[in-house]
Order: sequence, then structure tokens, then C-alpha cells
Amino acid sequence: MNPLKLLLVLLLLLVYVTDAVEYEIKIVGRHQDEVLGVFVNEDDSKVATCSLDETIKIWNIPEQKLIHTLVGHLGQVNNISFSGNDKWLASASSDHTVRVWDVVTGKELQVLTGHTDQVIGVYFSQDDSSTFIASTSFDKTVKLWDRRFGSEIKTLRDHTLPTNNVAYSYDGKFIASCSDDKTIKIWSTDLTSKEPLMTLLGHSAPVLTVLYSFDSKKLVSSDQDGIIKVWGMPSGKLLRTIKAHDELIQDVSFAYNDDRTIVSASLDKKVKLWDSLTGKLLYEFDAGVEIWSVDLISDQSVIILGCADGTVRFLLKK
Repeated sequence: MNPLKLLLVLLLLLVYVTDAVEYEIKIVGRHQDEVLGVFVNEDDSKVATCSLDETIKIWNIPEQKLIHTLVGHLGQVNNISFSGNDKWLASASSDHTVRVWDVVTGKELQVLTGHTDQVIGVYFSQDDSSTFIASTSFDKTVKLWDRRFGSEIKTLRDHTLPTNNVAYSYDGKFIASCSDDKTIKIWSTDLTSKEPLMTLLGHSAPVLTVLYSFDSKKLVSSDQDGIIKVWGMPSGKLLRTIKAHDELIQDVSFAYNDDRTIVSASLDKKVKLWDSLTGKLLYEFDAGVEIWSVDLISDQSVIILGCADGTVRFLLKK
């Protein structure tokens, strides 16, 4: 081989090896039943998990240890969300309630009632005051709550089937909700507005989750058929469709350090990292267990998995 060509090949190989990502998996603890939700706090120090066993657990990420087990819900806990200031945690349960907890003490602070069916999604506003909480329910509604008073502000009705998940935009201007009706609806956070600003169409199966990027310029969604879609915001333009998994995708998340990499996990037992702009698969890991929920810390060095066997697993970058 020409020496110049050989040098070029070696350089390309070096770049490939240098950029290669590898993780090792570790079980850090477990719930007594399936882990349905995972949420990392803003400073990457804690992760909350919630379960079919009706409990919430808060873990220290650097030490990989359990800090609190939160007990109070009377049904499975479907989702959780840290507040933007990391002081509180909101939880959504099949007992029809949203509850607010003190992160430091683990004490239950509020019980928000008003939904008439299972509460599936919950998301704190991510500003420093963390005043508002959005929730979704099998009662087909989206509700907005004021944390300060524990009161309902407004109920949003336009979905025709159960709503599955909800997300606040990080600029505080919008809420996105998704539903078994295969749509995503974008709502204004203006307290007087009750009609959807737009309805995003494109999924051909129930949409299970939605999430804004940290700059609020992208929205990612996933569905029951293993499809991920990336939307430009606030235009609502579909940017990318990815056939990501062979089973349903209950959870996805953006990496903060580049606001471009997406992590997805599925009942097909796979964890994958994607480039949201190109749709390129960056990394794939077979966890050997069905995965309901996933999140990651800002620099992508730790990925947290909530698994169907009740385990909480960390993927640790080598």
C-alpha cells in the first residue's frame, strides 16, 4: 500500500478508536417491582426512580447509593420530575394524584387532586422558581398546577384518548403533551390560554413520551412501534424520523453537554445513543433486561436505566 494511503488509514482508525464510546453496566439497587420512571436533577448529583411498587427512590449518582425511599402513594408511581431548582420532586400515580416532595428530607409536602383517572405524566417548570407543574392522565386531560398553593390553575382538553406524558419547554413558554390518539399537542403556558397552539401529526402508533431539548428548539417524541421523531420548535416542523427500536420506547432524553445527543431505551432490552440532527446511531448496548425508563447526566458519562425486573442500573463510561 502507498505509504501516504497507509498513514491516512491509520489516522482514520485512530480517530475512530478515540471517538469510540464504551460503557459497563452496574446494578446500584432495586425496587420491589418494575421501575417506570427515571429523572436526573439539574446538577447531576441525584436521580429519582419510581415504580409499580408504589414508591419513589432518590439515589446519589457519584456515590451510587440510595438516599431516600418516599412512601405515600396508594398506587403505582408512573413518573417523576425534579424542579428546576432541585429543591422538590413531583410524582404522578395511578392513585389519581400528583404529589410534591422535599428532596432533602424526603417529606411529602402536597397532594394535588383533580384528575379522575391514573396520572401518567408529570413535569416541573424548569425555571429557578419552579412555580408550576404540568400533569397528564388517562382522563384525556392536561392539568397545570401552582406549587405555591397546591392548586389547579387550568385543565386543557383536546386529546381524544388517554394522555401519556408531558414536558415543559426550558424557556418556560410551552407545554407538550402526547397521547394514545397518536398526536402531540403544544400548549401555551399563558394562564388564560386553553386551546392548543398546534397539533403535531406523523406518528402512526400511540405516542408514549415527549421531551424538549434544553435550548427549547427541538422536541423529541417516541411511540409504541419503536419510532423516534425529532421536531423543530416552535415551528413544529418534522426534522427526523428514526426507526430506533423493535419494541415500544417509553422514555428518551437529551444530553445537556451538546443538546443534540438523544438516549433511548426500550422493552427490546437495548439502550441507544443517537445524533438527533442526522439520525445516526452513535452507540448501542444490550442490557439483557427490558427497560422502561432512561436518563443520563450532562456529559453522558452515566446513563441510568429503570428496568422491568425492578433494578436500577447505571451504565458507566469506561
